[in-house]
Amino acid sequence: MLRIRPLLLAFAIALPLAAQPDKKKNQAIGNPEAIESGRKLFSTGCAGCHGQAGQGGRGPNLKGRGMWHSLDDDGLFNTIKKGVPGADMPPSNLADGELWQLVAFVRSINAPAVEQNVPGNTDAGSSIFWGKAGCHNCHQIRGRGGLSGPDLSNIGATSTAGDIRDAILDPDADWAENYRKVSIVRHDGRTLEGILRNRDNYSLQVQDATGKLHLLPINDVKEYTLKRPSPMPKDYKTRLDGREMSDLVAFLSRQSMRPPESETEKGKD
Repeated sequence: MLRIRPLLLAFAIALPLAAQPDKKKNQAIGNPEAIESGRKLFSTGCAGCHGQAGQGGRGPNLKGRGMWHSLDDDGLFNTIKKGVPGADMPPSNLADGELWQLVAFVRSINAPAVEQNVPGNTDAGSSIFWGKAGCHNCHQIRGRGGLSGPDLSNIGATSTAGDIRDAILDPDADWAENYRKVSIVRHDGRTLEGILRNRDNYSLQVQDATGKLHLLPINDVKEYTLKRPSPMPKDYKTRLDGREMSDLVAFLSRQSMRPPESETEKGKD
């Protein structure tokens, strides 16, 4: 039988009840300065239970959104302010402005990058992507670029800004399922190295260094070895300085197959 810890259950029940009717978005939401202030407040007052990055610990995982994704901004504000009865989350004694900074930070660790005001120069980031960083050698954006890595045309809508930054700085931490290096030995002795794009009970699909896709029946494969390290370069911490990294993340944060909600709302005015 699936068992849920009392703290998680209480949190799951209390949060939806705290949701309030739609109200005007608070100015702290999406504001980089407010988010940074909220991060500092979170680090000193919330991280002991929820983890420094909101990944969970004694308290629920806030980064995964599994327990509170339906809660609006006002509901999250009220939950932090009033606490969760019956759980280890007490009421807060912070001023309302500080509470909104906390809300802004919690939202920032989950909201798609395209919905956030990500600091950095997107034009400069574009030049870095297509130039100095060499990202285009493996990644495509809207049909332009390489094929050996994931397509990044929608990365801003599917990832947070923090996740994009982490993927650049530590590519082995989150191993892309269909972009793993593989070494194959066939029954006839021939070998093949490339990127495993797909596999099932009947075949392997492997892309070689030239971009050619090979469909190999599983009965023709004697053995294959998946290699853990990501093929992505590991030196971006030194290859790019702080400003260049911010610019690159800002550029990637704008890559979306749909416009941000803020731009959609402007179009309705």
